[in-house]
Amino acid sequence: MLSLVAIVFGLGVIVFFHEMGHLIMSKIIGLPVPRFSIGFPPHVFRKKLGETEYCIGLIPLGGYCKVNLGTTGEPVEGISWFRRALVALSGPLANLVLTALILITIFGIVGWDMDIAPAVVGDTDNILGLGVGDTVLIVNGVPVSDYYYMLDRMYAEPRGSMIVGTSAGRMEVDYSVGDDSLPFQPLIPVVIDEAMIGFPAYESGIRSGDSIVTVDGEQVRIWSEFQSIVSETTEELRIEYYREGLLDTAWVTPGVYDGRILTGVTVSLPTERVRLPLFSAMWEGVKSAGEGTAYVVSTLFKLFSRPAELAESSGGPIYVAETLGQQARTGLPSYLYTLASISLAIMIFNLLPIPVLDGGHVVILAIEGIRGRPISSRTVQVMQQTGMIIILVIFLLIVFKDVSRVITRVR
Repeated sequence: MLSLVAIVFGLGVIVFFHEMGHLIMSKIIGLPVPRFSIGFPPHVFRKKLGETEYCIGLIPLGGYCKVNLGTTGEPVEGISWFRRALVALSGPLANLVLTALILITIFGIVGWDMDIAPAVVGDTDNILGLGVGDTVLIVNGVPVSDYYYMLDRMYAEPRGSMIVGTSAGRMEVDYSVGDDSLPFQPLIPVVIDEAMIGFPAYESGIRSGDSIVTVDGEQVRIWSEFQSIVSETTEELRIEYYREGLLDTAWVTPGVYDGRILTGVTVSLPTERVRLPLFSAMWEGVKSAGEGTAYVVSTLFKLFSRPAELAESSGGPIYVAETLGQQARTGLPSYLYTLASISLAIMIFNLLPIPVLDGGHVVILAIEGIRGRPISSRTVQVMQQTGMIIILVIFLLIVFKDVSRVITRVR
C-alpha cells in the first residue's frame, strides 16, 4: 500500500508541476487554456474558473494542459512565435524548478544520510603491516572515527604517525602514503544496502539486506574484495549469499555502464543524518539541479554513441514504479532524491526535438520565426505523425524492456 501511494503521489507531483508550468506561462502571455487536467478521463472532478476547466482524472498516469501553440496547423493570431515557444519550454522548466525545490528540502529540512565507513583494517596485505580488526584512532594528533576522514588527514600530510588500537592495546605507527596508494582496505562486510532495479544483481534476485559470502567459490570477506572480482569480468558469476539465515545462489552477469563494470549494488554502512543551514541548502539545491542536468545530458550523449548500453540502462513505467516503491520503503531522503531524478529525466526527455514533445514544438516555432510565416498544415501534420511514430516506437521498446526484465527475473 505504501508503495502504491508513493508511486501515485510522486508521479502526480511531477506531472502537476510540468503542466502547471505550461498553464502559468499561457496565462501570462494571453494564450487561451480551455482545459487543465491532472490524470486522464473519466474525470472525477471538474470545475470551470474563467475560460479554463480544471479537472482531475481517474487514471493517474499523466495529465495535460490544452493550449494551442500553433504547431498543429491551427493558426494563432496576435501572439509571436517566441512567446508561444516560452509556453512550450515552461513545462520542462517547471520540472527543473521542482528538482531544485526537492533537493533544497532534502539538504535543509529532511536531511540526507551520509555513509560512515569505520577506520578498521579489513585486509591482511596492507602497506602499514596492520592486522585485520586494528582500528586507527588518531592521525598526526587529530582524532578520526571515519575511514574517509582518516584518508583526508593522511593525504594532507603524506608522512606522519598514527595511533592504532589493537587487541593488545594502543600503539604508534609511522606511515607514508602516495597519491595512488591506500594504507589499507576498510573492514566493510559485503551486506547489500541497495540492489538497483534494472541492473544485473537485482534482476538475478539479489535484494537489500543480502549478505554475500562467495563469488565463483571464492570467499569474499570485505566489500573491496567483492568489487575487485566484479570489476575484472563481464562473464556470469555464481554468487552465494545469506538471506534471513538461509543460503541461496544468484547467477549474475556484470554489465558495462558508462565505461565501468557493475552489478548495480551498494554496500550497507552506518549513516549519519546531515542537514545544512537554509541559505546553504538553497544554494546547494539550485547548484545540484544544474549539475544534475549537465550530467544527464552528457551521459545521454555518451550513451547515444553506444545504443546497446543505452537500451540496457533505459527504464519505462514499470521501472519507474518499482524504483519509487523501493525508495519509499528505504526512507524519505531516498524517495525524495528519486523524485528529483525522475523530474530531471522528464525535463530532458521533453526537450528532445521530436514533434509532439515540448522540444519538438520549440523547433516548429523556431522554423516559423525564421521563415516569417507558419509551416503549412500538411507539413505540420507529417511532422506530428512522424513524431508520434518515433514516440510510440520508443515507448514500445522501453515497455518491452520493462516486461522482459520482469519475465526473466530470477527470484
